[in-house]
Amino acid sequence: MAEKKDYRIADLPVIQATPESIASGSLDCEIRERMLKTIEAEAPILESLLYKRVINSLSLMKVGSRIQPVFDRIASSLGVRITDDDGERVFHGESVENCFRPTPDSAVRYSYQIPTEEAVHCIQYILEREGRIITKSELSRLFKAELGYDRMGAQVDKLFKKAAKSSDLKRTGNGRFTV
Repeated sequence: MAEKKDYRIADLPVIQATPESIASGSLDCEIRERMLKTIEAEAPILESLLYKRVINSLSLMKVGSRIQPVFDRIASSLGVRITDDDGERVFHGESVENCFRPTPDSAVRYSYQIPTEEAVHCIQYILEREGRIITKSELSRLFKAELGYDRMGAQVDKLFKKAAKSSDLKRTGNGRFTV
C-alpha cells in the first residue's frame, strides 16, 4: 500500500569551495559525505537534484564541465541502489518504501525533480484512498492537488503522463484507473 510521507531537505552546512579544489580531488570525502547525507534524507532522489543540493552547499552555482566527472565518479562509488528514470539516475536510500512525499511550501522541489516512481506511488495512494474507478482527467486533478501544485503546468502534466503509463497501475477496459 502506498503511503504519504513528509518531504524533508537534507541539512547541509554551507562551506566555501572552489571548482579547482573539487577538480583536484581534495574535497572527495566531503562531497561523498554530503551526497550520502542528501540521499539519506531525500531518497529516492534524481541525480540532478542530488548534485544541485551538494553544489549549493559548497557555495557554487552549478556543476561545470570540470567538476561534473568528479561528481559522477563519486556518485557511482556510493554503494547505494541506483535506478534509471528516463535516462537520469535515481539514487535510493537504504529503506525501500512505497511512498511519495509532497513538497511543503517551505521547500523547493519542482515537478521535474520528482522521480517517476514516486509519482506512480502518489497515483497508487490516490486510487487506494478513493477506492473507486477514476478517469484520467480526474486522476490528473487529484494528482496535482496531492503533490501541492496550484495548477497543472507543462512539467506537472509531463510527470503525471509518465507515471500514468506505469505497468504498476491497474486500468479498466475503457482506460480508467482502478485499485
